[in-house]
Amino acid sequence: MVMFFVWFKFFIVSIIIGVAGYHLSVQADQIATKTGLGRNLVGIILLATVTSMPELITGVSSVAIVGNPNLAIGDVLGSCVFNLTLVFLLDLIYREGSIYSKSTQGHVLTAALGMIMIGVVGFALSLKGQSIMPPLYHVGASSVLIPFLYFMAMKMSYSFETNLKDTPSEKKKSIKTNVLKFSISALVILAAGSSLPFLGEEIMDTMNWESAFVGTIFMAFATSLPEIAVTVSAVKMKAVEMAFSNVLGSNLFNIIILAIDDVAYIKAPLLDDADPDHVITVFTALLMTAVVTIALIFPPQKRILNSTSYFSIIVLLLFVLNVYVIYRN
Repeated sequence: MVMFFVWFKFFIVSIIIGVAGYHLSVQADQIATKTGLGRNLVGIILLATVTSMPELITGVSSVAIVGNPNLAIGDVLGSCVFNLTLVFLLDLIYREGSIYSKSTQGHVLTAALGMIMIGVVGFALSLKGQSIMPPLYHVGASSVLIPFLYFMAMKMSYSFETNLKDTPSEKKKSIKTNVLKFSISALVILAAGSSLPFLGEEIMDTMNWESAFVGTIFMAFATSLPEIAVTVSAVKMKAVEMAFSNVLGSNLFNIIILAIDDVAYIKAPLLDDADPDHVITVFTALLMTAVVTIALIFPPQKRILNSTSYFSIIVLLLFVLNVYVIYRN
């Protein structure tokens, strides 16, 4: 009975986050159209930030209240892997050709920037305990570097997208109502996301699972529900650019969440207390991003059984492999 109640609460919170994520995508598309910013920029900066808020709330709560760094790290890195798996879902539900053929050079840039930021985390995890770079108080050296990289990534993305606009934009329209609805949806996601670390602890205790596994799989799934809802609804609205930008941009924001979690974790540098299994997830995310980047540059022309491309199948298989290895360990 206890097990059923715990999973029921997890299910309800997941549904709330998913519904709010759908409304985010609708309002974001309106904001992109009315302001003339374009779907790519809105996806990378606005949507990606808000849909990643559950990871932020979960991470800070996990380290500052629950005191479990592996839940926070597993949630962030697991979300990166799960977000990339959404590319498989994108390709599966988009029936007008290869989803990769609808991408832009901006998506390739975002993917490359994501690989750099994820790679920094992998490098830091690999050097854990070797004291090559001293921490700043209790904050690791990588967490000092990550915000700078994120700022540069946003600056490059903004410059790249705005330089592509060589025609005058339409007259801007009022977005007050859209911003209000967008903000309400974002607050709902924040409220629901704040309960996830506590539910994660309950699941961990009830099922007798390791915190790295719970964080990487179940917490990552729940906190990625806004990305799922946004991605699916964006494709249905034929806003494929925004869907791609949200998936890839969310991974950029996820990495900066690790730096914020590090500040909130006052016992030691966050990654120094990380389970070694997290390195597996980091390199899985890098491999998946590399596969997606190749597909963006060289879009496949054929589908397997008229369903999805072989690039997307590889992405899915890498996700399954990561889940299997983390579970076995």
